[in-house]
Amino acid sequence: MEFIACFVLIIILIRFKIPVGVTLIITALLLAILEFGLSKQFIEPFFRTLAAWQTWKIIATVFMVIVLGEILSHIGYLERMVKALNAYVSPRTVAMVAPALIGLLPMPGGAMVSAPIVEELAKNSPATADDKTIANYWWRHLWEPIWPLYQSVILAAAIFSVSVWQIAAICFPITISCIIAGLLIVKLPLAKTTSNKAGIFYFIKEMVASLWPVLFIILTGIFLKLDLVVSLLVLYLVLLLCKITNFKMIRDGFIHGFSFDIILIFLGGLVLMDIIKMGQAAGNTLLVLQNWHVPIDLVVFALPFLVGLLTGLTAAYVGVGFPIIGAAMISTGSLNSGILLAYTGGLMGIMVSPVHLCLVLTKRYFKADFRGLYIKLIPVVLLASLLIFIIKYLFYAS
Repeated sequence: MEFIACFVLIIILIRFKIPVGVTLIITALLLAILEFGLSKQFIEPFFRTLAAWQTWKIIATVFMVIVLGEILSHIGYLERMVKALNAYVSPRTVAMVAPALIGLLPMPGGAMVSAPIVEELAKNSPATADDKTIANYWWRHLWEPIWPLYQSVILAAAIFSVSVWQIAAICFPITISCIIAGLLIVKLPLAKTTSNKAGIFYFIKEMVASLWPVLFIILTGIFLKLDLVVSLLVLYLVLLLCKITNFKMIRDGFIHGFSFDIILIFLGGLVLMDIIKMGQAAGNTLLVLQNWHVPIDLVVFALPFLVGLLTGLTAAYVGVGFPIIGAAMISTGSLNSGILLAYTGGLMGIMVSPVHLCLVLTKRYFKADFRGLYIKLIPVVLLASLLIFIIKYLFYAS
């Protein structure tokens, strides 16, 4: 199968320490050859991706997010939030709550905003680079199936002609399963108690004062319907006008965070998504699974999982994977249970994808390695997936 060949190539290239962005471009070339040969169609997805304004807007947004994380850390906002949280909950809980709060802001590479918080909390602990990476990465993605600002929720609602709130209600068990799996497996060796010396008004004041840039972006997205890149630009302007930051700090953050590999990661992922959309690989995979008499529940789970695993992009497993298995979803017992299984498969696929931008960036920030990460990541993904199947068989029609 084309997907298997491409994923094997990804593993081999990463094993030989080829940069992830370069790996994705090479993988896209392989899939294009497998799909289209050396015909005119072979090169079209690459040109379409390079020529699309949306491609460069996403890349610009990623770097603006990375710089924002640098700024919030430099001006002390993240440290201020940690101190406020520590006044009411234990450091171990803060390491879960802080990334989850930042996760309410749906932005590519957003794990880089919460990474400095986890680093600050764990600086005097025996936590390894792998521990910190997994903690920041896992808790950052709790809300992706249910938060209406996430692209995946909006896309799924459009595909199935329902509201974003209906998608959120259907997928709510995914977030609960991820929380349970995380509580059982994703733990940092931090203190479990807190002194709780501060009053509630201090806590609220400090949380608002430290999180207002994140709240600003969320609220302008919900109420003013501003595009994320516009919200970020306005936020930068406010930070400059209020003299909270300056051009030198922004420039230094960009220099520190810039990487050609990040650009190639997005280009490669978007090209792969285009090739999958235009080619037959996903449809062929679906037929193979059905011909092997794989249970329909696993088929609905597996195809989005494979698309997410290969591309590391939410838009790919929802926008490409869901329409292909749309008819099969009903066979799981109901459309709701089909959406639940497909969404779980896609989310778990990107969570274990070695080309997922958040994983790549967090791994680089904490200087972790893939082998150690997967030893910790695979069990929590398996447990969260198992819980969803249990929920499906207990509470959904079969």
